[in-house]
Amino acid sequence: MSFYHAFEGIWNTIKEESHLRFHISLAILITIFAYFYGITKSEWAILFLTIGAVISSEIINTAIERTVDTATNEILPLAKRAKDAGAGAVLVLSITAIVVGFCLFGNVDRIINTLTLIFTSLKILIPCIILGVLLLVFVIFGGTNDR
Repeated sequence: MSFYHAFEGIWNTIKEESHLRFHISLAILITIFAYFYGITKSEWAILFLTIGAVISSEIINTAIERTVDTATNEILPLAKRAKDAGAGAVLVLSITAIVVGFCLFGNVDRIINTLTLIFTSLKILIPCIILGVLLLVFVIFGGTNDR
């Protein structure tokens, strides 16, 4: 039963938070790039831990926002600080994820080779373009955005 509630919480957050849909979409694109880039098993572990941490922090931030919104309808300084702290945590983790990305994908020659592979093979490029368009639609129109 607790798994049901956990998945319901994840699903509701995906539907209601465009920032989470953005993070999920970016994670999918980065995962595809990592596949063609050819990262090692340990680098995959680091990548997935980082993605999981960023997505989890966004869900936790949403929980903080909902809790504060439930506690008061007034604009209170402490309520604002709580929301700002949650958003700050997401920002810190997102910046950390960018640093991890530089560490994992820091070889410029490999980046160029990977992009050349993707953009010169229609078998790879067309599905990537279709996926990119679908993810854009998912981010913009994929939720209810009504709390």
